[in-house]
Amino acid sequence: MDTSRREFIKKALYGVLAFFGLGFLISGVKMFAPAADRAKELAFFPLAHEDEVPRAGVRKSELVYTVSGKERRARVFIVSSREGLAVLSATCSHLGCLVNYNREKGEFVCPCHGGRYDLGGNNIAGPPPAPLARLPLKIVDGMLYVGVKV
Repeated sequence: MDTSRREFIKKALYGVLAFFGLGFLISGVKMFAPAADRAKELAFFPLAHEDEVPRAGVRKSELVYTVSGKERRARVFIVSSREGLAVLSATCSHLGCLVNYNREKGEFVCPCHGGRYDLGGNNIAGPPPAPLARLPLKIVDGMLYVGVKV
């Protein structure tokens, strides 16, 4: 079986294109599969008794919850303002440092790179690319619950 140089190159090129095409096909199938993050469910965990929620202002708190038998902790802020009640993550959206609340200025400040957030968690200065995460909440039977993806 004698093949010319031209036929060999043609068959090799078709083989390479078929190989890459198969790779794109497989990656395309993965793209339409449900992402692991989307598959996570929202579970609510108790944070504080309703009496411990500030009527106005900010209160630092620690959310302790268990997922798959492993205890997890997250620092959060309970914010009560004219806009209503909110629970904000204390994790800066820039590099993940824990922010502090400056009562005199009425804003959250990141000690790592000087990022600043208002009471709504919106970034107002510094390098943070996004606001503080606002966690879903609900009050049931006098208890404040916070939603976490598990």
